[in-house]
Amino acid sequence: MSEGSRWKGPGRVRTLCLALLWALAAPAHADDRSKDELERQQGTWRTSTSIYDGRSAPGDVIRSITRTVEKDHVVWKRDGKPFAGTRIELDPTREPRTIDVIPDGGKGRGERVLGIYKLEGDRLTICMAAPGKPRPSEFKAEPGSGWTLRTFVRERGPGEKE
Repeated sequence: MSEGSRWKGPGRVRTLCLALLWALAAPAHADDRSKDELERQQGTWRTSTSIYDGRSAPGDVIRSITRTVEKDHVVWKRDGKPFAGTRIELDPTREPRTIDVIPDGGKGRGERVLGIYKLEGDRLTICMAAPGKPRPSEFKAEPGSGWTLRTFVRERGPGEKE
């Protein structure tokens, strides 16, 4: 059988067409998963733990910080007063799942800060690298890592189901 005749025939053509359709559909499927995952993060989340480079933040500071997600935008507040805004991009197809945070303003405006996340019910865990550094590979923030590990708990409004 010649090299050219190996790819001829209805079975081969059908296989090639199916492979092409699958390849074209994969990005759309990943995009749908990203939208679904973003939908799961909507709402207000109160910080429950925060560790940077092996050091825990004081409890009163931790409990005063919230992140409110609306579409792909996050507003960070301390004691109810906004102090930062970011845009987020999620990729739930990777393991661990990835998050890119893009600040709205300040020195790092528009620059991606790379992290990983896991969402378990009403508990969200995010581990972020320092700006300009490689994405973390695990959920920890040991001394010298430069990583920040935070957990958040979803805040429920009156009448909202858990």
